[in-house]
Order: sequence, then structure tokens, then C-alpha cells
Amino acid sequence: MGLRSKVFKMIKNINIVKSKFNRIKQDFFKTNLFENFDKNLQCQINDSILFLENEIPILAYYEFNKNYWLLTDIRLIANDFIIFLDDIEIINIPEIFDEGKGNSECESLEIVKKNSNIYTLKLEKFTWYAIFNILNFIIRH
Repeated sequence: MGLRSKVFKMIKNINIVKSKFNRIKQDFFKTNLFENFDKNLQCQINDSILFLENEIPILAYYEFNKNYWLLTDIRLIANDFIIFLDDIEIINIPEIFDEGKGNSECESLEIVKKNSNIYTLKLEKFTWYAIFNILNFIIRH
């Protein structure tokens, strides 16, 4: 067992996450498994992120350079924050439960870290349910 697995909580089986996404996925345009993105877009994302040793990209949302996020087996990396998966305490949906928006209007999730810091994860419309379920699965396993 290497140092990486001792220090960071990792997604042990990324195929489970991929399967969950594929089962829930609908007509998403900007959110997909990283491996399904065009090779040029994969390179563009890879060039903008400093990956940890052997870190594996799994799922991504990419609208343009200033609005993206990438779920890896270790971290959630967005254009304005990076969170280690083992630091995530809760995933909230304030747009729906606090602001009263409808399911089709929700375009973000709230990530609450164990230290109580709160981050907003911007989403493609109609994807909140899929991403919410995947992130909750990850933080509970």
C-alpha cells in the first residue's frame, strides 16, 4: 500500500461511479464522464489542472475555461476551489429547498466541508440530481 492510499480517501472502484452516472444520465451536454469528452477538451482540462500522482479523472462539467469542475478519485476540482473528497461533510441543494426553485431551474449544489466552509458547485441544468446522488454515494462510502 503506497503513501497515496494512506493519506487520501479515494474512490476505490471508479467503475461504480461511472455506472451510477450512466444509469442516471439524461441528455446532458456539458457534463459527462471524462473519458467521453473530446480528446482536445480532455487535453485542455488536463493542461489547466495539476494532478496528484496517479490521480484519475472520472466525471467533468465543462462550459468554458472559467466555468468547469472535475471529479477525480481523490478530489473535486473546480475553477475556483479544490476539495479533497474526504473533507466533504454534506451536499446541500439550497436552490430547491431554501430558494424554492423547481427541479429544472437548479444549477448548483452546495458542498459543505468538515471545517464548515461552504462552496458552490455550478452545474449544467437538469444535472443536479445525478451529481447530488454521485457525490452523496462517494462521501458515504
